[in-house]
Amino acid sequence: MPRFPPPPGYLLRPSVWVYRESVRRGWVGGDRFWRTVFLLIIARRAFRRIMGTDARTVAIERIRPGETVILRGVRSPKLPSS
Repeated sequence: MPRFPPPPGYLLRPSVWVYRESVRRGWVGGDRFWRTVFLLIIARRAFRRIMGTDARTVAIERIRPGETVILRGVRSPKLPSS
């Protein structure tokens, strides 16, 4: 979910500039090169969403002094066990 206002420096990222230019020049403006860039960006996002490569926050907890944290790797139920 988008955060507003965006974090500091977000609008200065090259990837954000490329995405905005691809929308402005390609999708709205009709330039074939920028339209191709826009479609590649959208395809990459869709692929990552389908394949599940986006990071997910599982839990957020406040840790008090004296408490410990144990991190374990758990296999995803989607993947076959080897």
